Amino acid sequence: MKLPKKAPLQPTTNENITSSGLENNEIPGAPPPITEQNILIDSIDQYFRDEIIQPSETQSGVAENYWGSQYQRNLYEQFKNKDRQYEEYILKTYGSYDNFEKITNNNVYDNTFDPYSDFKMEVTIITKDKYYKSDHISPFQMIREMMYGICSVDFLRKNGQADKIIGTLYKKYIPPANIDERVNFFFPLRGNRIGIWNMIKQDWSSFYIANAIRFVRDDSTGLE
Repeated sequence: MKLPKKAPLQPTTNENITSSGLENNEIPGAPPPITEQNILIDSIDQYFRDEIIQPSETQSGVAENYWGSQYQRNLYEQFKNKDRQYEEYILKTYGSYDNFEKITNNNVYDNTFDPYSDFKMEVTIITKDKYYKSDHISPFQMIREMMYGICSVDFLRKNGQADKIIGTLYKKYIPPANIDERVNFFFPLRGNRIGIWNMIKQDWSSFYIANAIRFVRDDSTGLE
């Protein structure tokens, strides 16, 4: 999927605070300042290889398909019984996980794009020793993925401005005072709007999945 080369940026001043007499981009070998880098990375594969993986790890820097992978299957099975609040919601609303997948047309292990339920975007799941990719995800899949860790979502606002949310639906990272509100976001809201606990604002945020460009979850530190 071809992404915008650059995200629209708000006007900024020309003042720069540096710890050197040279600007960062004038220092030989220095990376460009963050304001000159593409906020919406054209290819997360390249970014992952160049910025995250160490040189000794490049042999394992080839992405595997996420949907249907053994990692995804193990994770979903593990959390079926680990997240009691979500399990109660599924059983009360649909009767079983099988019914949930059939009623919502949501085969969670199928790697085939379904134009009736899926949205095209870059999907990346990072683990300790490898990373997984997909080019599509459904609203229900995204909600489940958010329940397994901290995620970042790049999306476009209605005015075309790029934005990012770092958040989760994982109960461990939601304050006790707000944990019961989580059930309100176990399903897509009107217009396929996705609710998420914003880790920066420490409050609930939302975005339209049709406007999402990239979804990333980093499991490299592991989940308790």
